Order: sequence, then C-alpha cells, then structure tokens
Amino acid sequence: MHAGAMVRAGFSLEHDRRNRALPWRVAGAAVVLAGVVAQIARPLAPDLGAVPDPARWFDADLLTRVAAYRGPLRVAGVVLLLIDLIVPLAIACTGTGRRAIARMVAKAGAHRPVRAATAVTLAIVLAIAALRLPLDLWAYRHARVFGLSTQFPGAWLLDWGLARALELLTVGSLTVTGYALARRRPADWAAVAAPLGVAVLTTLALVGPLLIEPLWFRITSLPDGPVRRQVTAVLEAAGNPQAPLLVADASRRSIRQNAYVSGLAGTRRVVLYDTLLERAPEEVALVVAHELVHARNHDLARGVAAGGAGWVIACGVVAATLRLRVRTGRQQSVADPHGAAAAFAVIVVLMVVATPLGAWVSRRAEAAADLGALQLTNRPGVYCAMQRGFVERNLTEPAPPDWQRLWSATHPPPVSRLLMAETFTPGVDPVRAAGPTLTATSACG
Repeated sequence: MHAGAMVRAGFSLEHDRRNRALPWRVAGAAVVLAGVVAQIARPLAPDLGAVPDPARWFDADLLTRVAAYRGPLRVAGVVLLLIDLIVPLAIACTGTGRRAIARMVAKAGAHRPVRAATAVTLAIVLAIAALRLPLDLWAYRHARVFGLSTQFPGAWLLDWGLARALELLTVGSLTVTGYALARRRPADWAAVAAPLGVAVLTTLALVGPLLIEPLWFRITSLPDGPVRRQVTAVLEAAGNPQAPLLVADASRRSIRQNAYVSGLAGTRRVVLYDTLLERAPEEVALVVAHELVHARNHDLARGVAAGGAGWVIACGVVAATLRLRVRTGRQQSVADPHGAAAAFAVIVVLMVVATPLGAWVSRRAEAAADLGALQLTNRPGVYCAMQRGFVERNLTEPAPPDWQRLWSATHPPPVSRLLMAETFTPGVDPVRAAGPTLTATSACG
C-alpha cells in the first residue's frame, strides 16, 4: 500500500474510534455535571459557626468515658488508613512488589490478562484484610469492654468474613469488567467503563434494600403501638403517609441506636434499629422525620450522582496512568495485567484524597436533614433530648478534633446539632395531637 494511503487509513481508523467513543464520553461528562449540580443545587442549613464547648450540655464523667472509648479508636483509624494506602502503593511501586506481581501473572498466565489481573487485585485485597484483621478484632473487643457490642466472637468473625467476601466480589467484578473492556477496546475502554459503572451503582442503590440489607439484618414492619402512632403523625405531616417503616434487628450486634433511609423510587424505605425503639416515642418520631427529610431532599440519589461522578473521574485517571505506563515501557499494553496493581493503587489514592470532600458533602446533607426535621415537627426540645441520648448511648464524640471533623466526619458534631436546636424558633406543632411532647427548649439546657 502506498505510504499516503496508509496514513489516510490510519487517520480513518482513529476517526472511527473517536466517533465510536463519543457517545460514551458525552455520557460520562453528563454524569460528572449531574454529580456537581446535585451537590450545588440542594437544600442547606445555615452555618452556625465555631463548634461550641461540649461541657455546655454534657457532664465531665460522660465526656471522660467518651474520650476513653473514642481516643484509641482514632489512633486505630489512622493506622488502618495507612494500611489501606501503603499496601497497594508498596506492591505497585517497589521492586519486591513488582516481582510478586510478575510471579502471580506468570502463574495465572500472562496470555489470560483478565484472569491474571483479577488474581493480582484480589491478592492485594486479601493482603490488606490480613493486616487489618488484628486491629479490627481489637476494635470489636474494645466495643465489648465498653458495653457497646453484644456479639459473641464467632458471630463477629462471620460478619467480618461476609464483609471481606463482598469486598472480594466487588473488586473482582470491577477488575474482570475493566480488563475485558481494555482487551476489546484498548483506545476507549475507560469511556465505556465509566457510564456502565454508574449504571451498576444506580442499580445497586435500587436493589440494595432487597439483596444486600438482608445479609446483615432481619427486617420486619414497625409494630402497632405508641411509636407507630407518633411516627404515623410525622408521616402525615410530611405528606408521605404510605412510606414503608421497617425495623432491623441491630440488637444482635450492638446496643447502638440508629436509623437510615435506603432505596430509590419503589424500594425506598425508612429502617429503624430495634434498639432505637427503647427511646421515647416522640424521639423516635423525630428520627423518622430526619430520615424523611433525607428522602424529600433526594439525598440518596444525590449521593449516587456524586459517586457516579467520582467513578467517571477515577476511570479517566486510571486510563491516563495505564497509557503513561505503556509509553514509558513499564507494561506492554493497557490490558497488560502487570499494571493491575498500579490501577488499584490509583483508585485507593483517589478515594483517600476524596475523603474530605465526601465528608463535607455528607455533613451538609445531614445538617439540612436536621433543620428539615425541626421544621417538620417544631420540637427542638425533643430533638435536644434525642441528640444527647445518642451521645450517651453510642458514646459519640460531642466535639471531635477539627482535623478529624474536616477529614472524615460524615455528620455535624452533636454539639453543633444541639446549637441548631437551641437557635431554632418553633411554630405550631403539627404532630402534637399524636401524644405528649417535651417543652420546647428545656431539654437543651
């Protein structure tokens, strides 16, 4: 073939590849834009300024007990973060790690890159899990000492194993899909993987309540009684009287009290820990109000959008990393399994770097849900009693250090939430007819 014809054919092939990838790239860009807009255009609560002194609401004995429990956990958390970060970087970037990767690839078969790459990433997950296990076990024993955990060691170990199995399944599925795409579409695999991953993330949010939650909890309907009556009144005030109200048997594992909203569209529901039902019915109703505001604000959908945007960006960074490794001769192609550890390390680093941003987004959503719950119920006194009760029962740190709050706290500090209730001006109580309530601000004193 004439040289000019070869050049034209090459340009034509590259043009076809770009055209084939264009719809996927547009979809990825749309996901990123949607994720950003979902966090900018959302309900917010006012900033209340500096974190107040916890001694204003909590006695010294409780603060000492909370510090004794949370202080060692903070140190353990830093160590666990370093394990998560250092292990993949060491495997990807050191001579010893690269030799270990070469042995795994040779054993799995370099001619089978999908299988070899999966073997590498699963080996990294197992290495991290093995190093984390002693600290995970210590954290369980620490919770037992403080009376928070109700699990026997065997049951805890089964839960730990189930969590690791889900991690292996997730990482294995991502690796298989990514490397299968890289083999078939080396020029634009990331453009395809990005929106596909978003679709999977959305599907998991939709079916998670049906497939994943039952792995951890036995879920039943909220029984009739004072709690149901108070909660029903809140549902009616929120204009959502048919919202599913469920109870999870969390007491099998812990005395901690909590609730959450999960699912999208037809699978959305509010789930209460059975331990939460020990609280006063009006406090439980206010917790439900908080979760209903999350649903009203579409916070789970916003979270999926943000997670999708992060996934699209991660795919782009991983693709750029693998192309750089090919250009510098560190691997033969983007589908070369010798680059699997590098891809894994890049994703871990991105997750660590994104932690403060994700925490900030979550804190804004939680503060907005707090304000919405107060507006829905007009019960600041009940809200204060609820927040103080959570600190006492869960040994939550009322005012964590600034660095920890900014780095990883997904909720506003309890003292800031109490301050919000103190500064809130109640109006007419739309659910007072459902039962007695606390005086408006007495519980904050």
